[in-house]
Amino acid sequence: MNGIKNLRVCIAFREMALGLALLLCMQSLASAGLIRDAEIEALLQDYSDPLFVAAGLRPENVGIGIIADDRINAFVTNGQNIYFHTGLITQADTPNMVIGVIAHEIGHITGGHLARSRDAMNKMKTPFMVATILGLGSLLAGSPDLGMALITGGKHVAQQGFLTHTRSQEASADQSALRLLERTGQSPKGIINLMNELASQEILSEASQDPYMRSHPLSRDRVNAYMSVAETSPYYDAKDSADLQIRHDLAKAKLYGFIDHPTTTRRRYDETDMSVPARYARAIAFYKEAQTDKSIALIETLIDEYPENPWFHEFKGQALFEGGRAKAAIQPYRDSLALRPDEPLLMIGLAAALVAEDQNNLQQKRTPEAIALLRQAIRDDNENLTAYMQLSKAYGQIENIGLAEWALAEYYALIGSPQATMHAQKAIKILPPRSPESMRSQDISEQVFAPSNPKRR
Repeated sequence: MNGIKNLRVCIAFREMALGLALLLCMQSLASAGLIRDAEIEALLQDYSDPLFVAAGLRPENVGIGIIADDRINAFVTNGQNIYFHTGLITQADTPNMVIGVIAHEIGHITGGHLARSRDAMNKMKTPFMVATILGLGSLLAGSPDLGMALITGGKHVAQQGFLTHTRSQEASADQSALRLLERTGQSPKGIINLMNELASQEILSEASQDPYMRSHPLSRDRVNAYMSVAETSPYYDAKDSADLQIRHDLAKAKLYGFIDHPTTTRRRYDETDMSVPARYARAIAFYKEAQTDKSIALIETLIDEYPENPWFHEFKGQALFEGGRAKAAIQPYRDSLALRPDEPLLMIGLAAALVAEDQNNLQQKRTPEAIALLRQAIRDDNENLTAYMQLSKAYGQIENIGLAEWALAEYYALIGSPQATMHAQKAIKILPPRSPESMRSQDISEQVFAPSNPKRR
């Protein structure tokens, strides 16, 4: 599991204070971390690409993010970006359940629902604010009961208006999802099972409901209407492939292994369970407890059985690297990258091991290769914090201070820290004036940054 970074809040609706779907999404984005993991991102991409194509979208233009939260949720924001809670993956028994949710979220993208929601909220802002102002006036005039009634009533009207608008969008996305699943020859059973489970939560308090229940308002009537159409699909009984199912089970095991406490992981996947996902999860649990030898021994049993799986090699490299064995980590990372040569996160992992080994031995022989790998990774993933931090270390290792300062400026710019300006200005003084890094440093130095968010990592 690679580094975690926080997402920027990208929907400016906070002032409405409605406590509705979009606010839930904002809170999730503001407080949770975006997990970067090549294996799980690749799986979600493979789930999504056929649906994107069927919907007339270019897969490379749709962003996919994973948020560390064990509750079921998924949502679209900032145009063509879909974010998934880890809970959606871990609580889904089959790939089809996640695929159904993706189809539904694509319906929001193709329907332009985010922009329409913005318009709907803006339309409701005026009556809400008028009611609030009148209510405050009544409070100041000595009529507290009337004032509170006006304020509460205005909020309630705005909430109900927005929920009506949201229900219409959800019904539209439901129909779009059914069409996409049929075009790609996939069953609607997965999302039906999810909707049934969440519809049953309507009797629960908001605190007990999954976010998907609140951000995608459900009713039993809506679920029944969806099912009546879904059950006529010629692909209703279609099954996920065995390969996709094992990849899904491995992704679940990986998430449980990294997110849960090791003792919880071992209870979930006890020692008698010798399945591939169980051994994967236990290897991660040992790694988290710094029992590197036990972790490596388990993962090597999987590598022996599945030598073409790049993620087992990657994990072995990570366990060795973070266990203080940078030199030993280099070959597993090379093996993973050989099997998945265009994966930026694997390039970054190998580069980090190369840089660390040179630093450990006060050498520079591996660092140029690391720099080339990091440069290539940034071309494909230009907002990766780890890549810029490692690039700064690598340039510092070969005493190229100007480029080291530029890389640090990029790192701090990405997290919105004012330190970006300081490093950019240092880079400008050292780098050739018309070099790409100098010009980029100039751009960064002219930006205005808010104080650093202490939650960013």
